[in-house]
Amino acid sequence: MKKSQFSISTFILQLAIVAAMIITGLLIYNQLPDMMPTHWNIQGEVDEWTNKTTWVWLFPAITLVLTLLFPILSRIDPRKEKYTLFRRPWLILQMGFVVFFAYLYFVTMYLALYPGIPVTPFVFGGIGVLFVLIGNYLGKVRQNYFVGIKTPWTLHNEEVWNKTQRVGGWTFLLMGLVIFAEAFVRWQEAWVIGIATGIAILVPVIYSYLVYKKIGK
Repeated sequence: MKKSQFSISTFILQLAIVAAMIITGLLIYNQLPDMMPTHWNIQGEVDEWTNKTTWVWLFPAITLVLTLLFPILSRIDPRKEKYTLFRRPWLILQMGFVVFFAYLYFVTMYLALYPGIPVTPFVFGGIGVLFVLIGNYLGKVRQNYFVGIKTPWTLHNEEVWNKTQRVGGWTFLLMGLVIFAEAFVRWQEAWVIGIATGIAILVPVIYSYLVYKKIGK
C-alpha cells in the first residue's frame, strides 16, 4: 500500500498546540498589558508593539493557517509523489515550525508579564534550535517545490538537489549553533549572526550552480 505523506496524529497534535495557545491567551488575557511587545532589535530592546486583543488571536491564527497549509502544499506540489520519500523529516519539520510559533507566543506572553527579563536568550535560543532542526533534516528532503533549498539548478536536476540539500543541511546546522551560542555569549550579535546567515544561504546556492555546471546539466 502506498504510504501517505499525511499523518492524522501529527495533525491532531498541531491542532492541540493551537488550542493550547488560544486557551492560555484567554486565561491570562486580563493580566496582559494593553500593548504587547512584538518585535525586538538586535540589542534586545522592544521596537514594536501590538494591541493586546490583536496579539492574543494573531499568533494562534498564524499557527493554525500553517497547520492547515502543510498538507495542502504537499498535495498541490507538482512533485507531490516525492513527499512519501521524506515523510518523517517532512512531519518533523512541520512540528518544528508549529512548536516554534507556539514557543514565541508563550515567550512573548511571559516577557510582557515580566518586562525586566532579558529577551535575547529566549529569542536567539529558539531561533537557533529551529535552524539546528532544519539543518538536521534538510539533507533528507527530496526534490519538490515547497520545502528545501530551491534554485533553478536544484529544481532542474535531482542529483544537484540532493547534493545541495546535504550541504545546506550542514550550513543551516552551523548557523543554528552560532545563533544559539549568541543567545548567551552576546558577542557582536549583528555581525556574527549576519555573517553566519549569509554564509548559510549563499554557500548552498553557489554550490548548486557549481555542481550543475560540473555534471553538464
